Amino acid sequence: MRKRPLLWSFGVAVALMTQAAGAQQPATAAAAGETDALTDKARQLYEEGRQAAAAGKWADAHASFLAAWAIKPHYQIASNLGVTCLKLGRHREAAEYLARYLREAPASKVKERQSAEASLREALSKVASVTVQVAPAGAEVTVDGAARGKAPLTDPIFLEPGEHVIGARLDSHEPATQSIVAIAGRKETAVLQLKRTPAAGVVVQPGPAVLPPASGAVGSESRTRKALLLGGGIAAGAGVAAGVILTVMANARASEAEDKTDELLGKGYSESSCHGMTTPDCKDLRDTVYAKVDLSNAAFWSFVAGGALGAGTLVYGLVTRKPVEAAPGVRAAPLLGPSVAGLSLSGQF
Repeated sequence: MRKRPLLWSFGVAVALMTQAAGAQQPATAAAAGETDALTDKARQLYEEGRQAAAAGKWADAHASFLAAWAIKPHYQIASNLGVTCLKLGRHREAAEYLARYLREAPASKVKERQSAEASLREALSKVASVTVQVAPAGAEVTVDGAARGKAPLTDPIFLEPGEHVIGARLDSHEPATQSIVAIAGRKETAVLQLKRTPAAGVVVQPGPAVLPPASGAVGSESRTRKALLLGGGIAAGAGVAAGVILTVMANARASEAEDKTDELLGKGYSESSCHGMTTPDCKDLRDTVYAKVDLSNAAFWSFVAGGALGAGTLVYGLVTRKPVEAAPGVRAAPLLGPSVAGLSLSGQF
């Protein structure tokens, strides 16, 4: 006897047909009729999905469940979507739907939750689970440029094996990114700290007039300023140079990892067969990938440090620049009166 697929259907028809207790009455009869029609359509699609799954037609079942989900995103439909995605080899989507089911399903559904947990473990063995921490809250999180929600995210992000770029963006802040090499079955954490966009310029308000310092003090202050400017410039250049060198090394590691992957494929390995294996070839490949990630992160922070030192040195140079003194001059004005006529002179001679 062929074993029927494990799909959960308990209470879905009731959940799709019944409104929440205490909900307000529709404003018009037309609105109520439209809601009932959508509910009926979702229930119909759900039943079609169950029948297709029972017949082993997983692609048809997935299409029906997905259409029902678009109308009624109920946790029970999420569980069925997770199972069909797992059967179709869509492990990332399966993990997303099953994680949502376990987050929303009541604790009283003990057997259903146990089945969902077992399916989720199977899906997680094929993908990487990344917990994304972003500050400040409200920033939009992206994966390879595609939006995945606002921070803080409720669930981890699930990634297919390979290299991905996780980013965050928010108005009035500089965007931040982090490269991740996703390995099947592994848990990662990405931390992104967004910084406010710097002001367009620095405005220095004129202060009260003061007596000029003694010539010795002026010379000492000038030497100190030059030393700070020179030291800041050298440090900024060193940071940028280190970033360039580390980037070149990271690229070399990435090329080396590609070569090692090709060698493994030539030996009969698949792209995911190294997961959990401790053979020298697999260990060598993992070490090379980790080294590339570390070098890339070090290069990024070297560029950040060099840029910060350069910007700070520039601002210091602008703020401490000695203002140009106005050249002395003479102002002349006519002087006329009942008993006098002449020319009034003022200013410095």
